[in-house]
Order: sequence, then structure tokens, then C-alpha cells
Amino acid sequence: MDMTFIYQIEHHAAFGPLIVLYFFLAGLSAGLFILSTLGPVFGIQKFKPLAKPTSTMALATLVPGLLALVLDLGQPFRALSLFYRVNFQSIMSWGSFILLIYGIASLIYTWYLWKEDARMKTWGKIGVVFAAALGLYTGFLLAVVPGHPLWNSALLPLLFLISGSVAALSLISLTKGFAPKAVGLEVMGSEEGIHTVKVWMVVLEILLIAFHLLAVLTLNDAGRAVVQNLFSGTKQMSFMIVQLVIGMFLPLILLLFSQRSTKILGISGLLSLIGVFALRYNIVFGGEELPQAGTQLYLFEGGSGWWLTAGLLVLLVILLIGLPKILQNMVKKSSGIASSQSM
Repeated sequence: MDMTFIYQIEHHAAFGPLIVLYFFLAGLSAGLFILSTLGPVFGIQKFKPLAKPTSTMALATLVPGLLALVLDLGQPFRALSLFYRVNFQSIMSWGSFILLIYGIASLIYTWYLWKEDARMKTWGKIGVVFAAALGLYTGFLLAVVPGHPLWNSALLPLLFLISGSVAALSLISLTKGFAPKAVGLEVMGSEEGIHTVKVWMVVLEILLIAFHLLAVLTLNDAGRAVVQNLFSGTKQMSFMIVQLVIGMFLPLILLLFSQRSTKILGISGLLSLIGVFALRYNIVFGGEELPQAGTQLYLFEGGSGWWLTAGLLVLLVILLIGLPKILQNMVKKSSGIASSQSM
């Protein structure tokens, strides 16, 4: 007698909210670091006033981003194994060293920049290479995972890099509009250049999203299913309303028609940051939500990840405000010690 067994298999998501936050903050930090080097390292004078504020912002966003990654492991000390068990065929192994070298270069560059030491140019050039690698890496990390059509596109790393740059420009607009003294942006001197660059970056971001989804749509039936889920399924609100309307098109309209008001541009920056975070959320969760085979949705366990995410965002705000003051005091003390020793 033939017997048929039917199993209801519940797939569990590998990546949760902490990884979404890590992708967001890593790209944001990389974009801020690149902006910081444009003036003092590459000689673009109109961006020079941004150098010191954005250098500390890059560090401030990197710290909670790294914490999000380590906390997501569950056993934080497991992260150390990636440095002594090197596997050059593993994208995570490459990413570990990219993060390490970028973090060291960013720290040394920022220190020399605030001390106005010429050695910051060397470390700035090293940091730019690894900042760009970090921005691309987060996209590569998803693109190489098989069985997830929404991730399997060569455009994803570039989309993550460009959207990270949009987030960096948006954070500058937000802090300039509402808390310029807190982060050292009282005299920015390059508002027009920043806004022009951001307009083109947002346009490029929208085009990359369109081409990415078109590539996924024409991939196979599974690709069509995940794209349909974004436009009319469980991710319709977060994709159509939050990411596209609130996070991309509305900020673009504000940028084009309200360039004279720092408050309006600050609101535009906030909306763009929400849009970039929503992009990471929709790509990560939307890519996991539908399995390659079958119809059972992936399950996302617990809400602790969202509470930790909120806590790390609070830490980010504290670091954005406090780090410039701490660094300024350290530079003054260092200069005082050096002058006393020379007497």
C-alpha cells in the first residue's frame, strides 16, 4: 500500500534586522569616509570643510555597525576565527580583512587629519580603496548566496555602494539642517556641490534599482515571484511607499525645488536615510521571504533583533555628537604634551 507523506517545512531566515543595520551602517561609513578625503587628500577645495566632520561621522557609524555584526553571530568570539582560519574562497573571509583594514585606516587617517599631519594623505588613499571595497562587499555577500533570486544580480554590489553614498550625503544634509554645531558643520561651504552630487546619486540609485529588478524579473519563475512580492505582496508597503515614494522620489523633489532652505534639505536627508535603510531591509528580507521551491514563507524569529537595532541607532546618535568633542580634546592634549616635551 502506497503512503503519501506531506511535510510542512518552515524555512528560517539566516539574516535578520541586525544584518540589515550592519549593511546600512557599513555603506554609510564607507560613503562618509570617501567624502572626507575629497578635499584634503584629492584636492577638491569645495569639499575641504567637510573633511573633519565626515571623518568622525565615518567612525561613529562604523562602531555600531560592527557591533551589529558581532551581536548577530550570537557567539561574538566566533568572529575571531575568521582571522586565523583564512579561506580565500570565502567572501566572508575577504570581508573580515576588508573591515579590519578599513577600520584601522579610518582611525589613523582621522587622527592625522585632526592633527593636520601630512601623513593623513597616505592613510586617506589606503582608506578610500578599502571604503569602496566595503561598500561593494556587502552587496557581494548577498550576490554569491545561491537560491535567492532577489540577490543574484551583478548590479547588487554597485547598488549598495551608490546607496551608501546617498546615505552619507543625506546624513550631512540632516545634521547641517538640525544640529550643525553638534557635528561641526557650522561652516560647510559646499552646500551647492553636495546637493548637486546627491541629486545625481539618487537618480543613479533609482536606475540601478530598476535594472536590478528587471534582471531578477527575467531570471526565472522564482525571480518573478520575489519581484511580485515587492510590488503587490507582503513587501508592498515597505518597498512601494517607504522605499520608493518616501525614501527616494519625495527627497528628490525636495532637492530639486527647495535648495535654499537648510531645514527642508534636512528633512530630505532624513527621508533619504529612511529610504536607504528600507532598501537594505527589502533586499535582505524580501530575498529571504520566498524560498526557491514551494510556497512556505520564511519565518523570522523573535523581536529582540529590532530592540538591539534601536539601541545601536541610539548609540550612533551619541557617537555622532560626542566623538568630535572627544577627538578634539585628545588632539589638544597631544599637542600640549608635544610642546611641553620640546621645551
